[in-house]
Amino acid sequence: MRPRRISVAAGVAVAAVGCAVAAAQSSSDTSSGPAAVAFASPSPAATPTPVPTPTPVPGAGPTTGPGGCAIGAPPSLPSGLTLYVCYTLSGAVSGSGGFIDEGQGAGAFSCADWAQNGEEPAGSAIQALQAPDPGDDQVQVDGQALGFDLAIDPYDGPGSYSSFTVAQSVSVGTSLSWSTNSTSAATFSAEVNPDGSGSVSVTDLHSDSSNGSTEDAAESWVCVMAGGA
Repeated sequence: MRPRRISVAAGVAVAAVGCAVAAAQSSSDTSSGPAAVAFASPSPAATPTPVPTPTPVPGAGPTTGPGGCAIGAPPSLPSGLTLYVCYTLSGAVSGSGGFIDEGQGAGAFSCADWAQNGEEPAGSAIQALQAPDPGDDQVQVDGQALGFDLAIDPYDGPGSYSSFTVAQSVSVGTSLSWSTNSTSAATFSAEVNPDGSGSVSVTDLHSDSSNGSTEDAAESWVCVMAGGA
């Protein structure tokens, strides 16, 4: 038996490959049209729903920092280079939380520019990168303002750093501070990525009041260029 041609609803000719016709139509039946052909549509494969990683979004509301910390709403919309920071403290004083730092890289064109050149103009012989600092009493620990003075100096672009010649310090209020000094040295390490994100950690900072206490601190941050109001 020769293959029989069937017209589908779309008007495309499809060759029937075989003679499997259930029953021959009567030649006298002129009212019946072409037999309908049904095509089964495959069920689409289930697509997993990705779980987004919390990412700071510049704005007036609270957000989540890179370490999962909560960052409160700033008094005004951030503008320019903005660091979203999570921090931890342990030792004589303990605490953790998050803050926004808009004070770094004021002249940077982008986060990548800041990561490459730090606080100095491109091409400078000695460059420095200041790690985020709460500033302006933004963070309170035990009812007193937290301050970081943690710097990578000299700095020569994204990468890992573990040796420094400049002092590092952490302060709580005006009377409590821990730092490297002429009689004690802390262990300091830093990582800066090409996109401006990074982290620093310091252990065994010694009390500047010579009371024998020590302090450890760590920060992690992401960088965005905020549009402002």
